[in-house]
Order: sequence, then C-alpha cells, then structure tokens
Amino acid sequence: MLNLIRADLYRITRPRGLRGSFWQYGIAIIAAYGIVAGLVAFANSPMYYDMAGGTIGDVASKASLTVYFSDMMSGLVPLCVSFMAVEHALAEFKNGYVKSVLSARAGRLSYFASHVVFVGVLSALVIAFATVVVALCMPILMAGDISFAAVDGPVEIIGWFAGFWLNTWALAALSLIMVYATRVSPVSYIAAFCFNASLVPQTLMGLAFSTGGALRVLQPIRPVLETLAAWMPSTALSNLGQGGQLFLHSDLGVWGAVEHAFMIAPGPQTILTGVIWIVLATLLVLTICRKRDI
Repeated sequence: MLNLIRADLYRITRPRGLRGSFWQYGIAIIAAYGIVAGLVAFANSPMYYDMAGGTIGDVASKASLTVYFSDMMSGLVPLCVSFMAVEHALAEFKNGYVKSVLSARAGRLSYFASHVVFVGVLSALVIAFATVVVALCMPILMAGDISFAAVDGPVEIIGWFAGFWLNTWALAALSLIMVYATRVSPVSYIAAFCFNASLVPQTLMGLAFSTGGALRVLQPIRPVLETLAAWMPSTALSNLGQGGQLFLHSDLGVWGAVEHAFMIAPGPQTILTGVIWIVLATLLVLTICRKRDI
C-alpha cells in the first residue's frame, strides 16, 4: 500500500512541465487568492481613494486566526481536494493504469484502500499549501493591521486544523464513491460539488422541517434526518467558521436549528464526523470494488 501511495504522490507532484495535478491546482489556488489580494490592494490604494473618495479597509475576519483561515479556505480548498481526487481516480481508468496494476485479483482491495489513504495525504498537502498562501495574503487582506479580537491557543489551532483536515478528507473520500460506482466524469464531478456545497444536509433539513406540514408522514424520522444533517462533513466545515473556540465550549447551539438531533460537544463531534465518514466511505468503496470488473 505504501508503494502505491508513493507512486500516486509522484504522479501528482511531477514538476516537469507542471504535469502533476498538485502544481496545476496549486497555481489555481495562488491565482484565486492573488486576484482577491490584488483587488483589495487596489481598493485600498491612493488611486482608488481619489476615484471613490474612500477605501474599503480590511475584508478578512479579525475574530481570531482560525476564523480568518476558515473564511479564506473553507470553500475553495475542500472543493479543490475533491476535484483532484476525482480527477486522479478517473485518470487511472482512462490511461489503463488500473488494469496494469490489478492484473490479478489478489490484493485489489489494498489498491482501492490506498486511494482513500492517498486522499488523506493529498488533503494535508493542499491544506498546508493553501495555509501558506493565505498567510502571505494576510497583510493585504487585513489592510496592514494584523490583529485579532481573540488569541487562539495551541488546542484551538491544532483542533481546528485537525477538524478541517479530517472533514476535507471525508468529502474527497465520499467523492471517490461516485467515481468507482459510475466511472462517469460529469456525474463524479457534480457529486463532488454537491457534497462540498452542503446540498445533502440542506436537503435533509428541508425534509425535517417539512414534517410539520406537507410531509407529516416523515415526522417519526425527523430526529434521524436532523442527526444526519448535523453529522455531515460539510456541516462540520461550516461550523468550523467559528474558529478554534469551537473546541473549548460545549454549547450545542452552534449546530443551528436542529432541535431533535443527537449531538455531542462541538469539538469532539467535528473530529468524529470526519473519522466516521472516512471509515464509511472506505467501506463503501471496498464494497463497490470488491467484485466489479476493472
């Protein structure tokens, strides 16, 4: 399995001609944040002041360092990781790599399991890369005043990054399910986008709220619907927008209007949500690929 993961890492990090997907997506991340930083720098420049009669000041949250990172990374980074995972898995079917590696049925499950582990490594790499880029943009986005209302300690920072990494990994692993179930590029990419766009928990919450009206027949399972919505990776990433303080208090109100859901303290639930869905995604991937022809 380690050799398979090393081979995958080599393919995504090939620097020659920037053919590795890590560099391609990395350039896209730099460009996205660079454009934002450039627009903010212009909007705070004397030229803009002369035209508009004022500047816009800082555009990033100053609540805490982890809130700043959440505001800047929670939308783009998980989506990039999911798309990279889908692209990498589909490419191995298109170029025949899977058939050459799995010429015998023995050991095939370790190959697919290695892909889920590889996605975790990929998530860590992209998050680390994006963190550096976002940190470099901080002076511009905060208009030169790098100060925060609350100071995050080691527990908050480590907890926040652990939760962000695990739930990003979980979203990418869920995207792999659609790759191996369909092997259709549009379906896989659309599913990855839907997972990241919180469409699943929003649908579940919509059904839960409708049990008091048009869908009364679903009233008995409303707690199940709300619990599933509260324990989705995209929900966890959304709540990480409150920063590392999420790991120091036990106010269940952070999960929103989920009156009937089963929940625990926000910090542990954020970590467990990522772990649970990574395990479930791995089991589903292995189940799908167990007997299916390559």
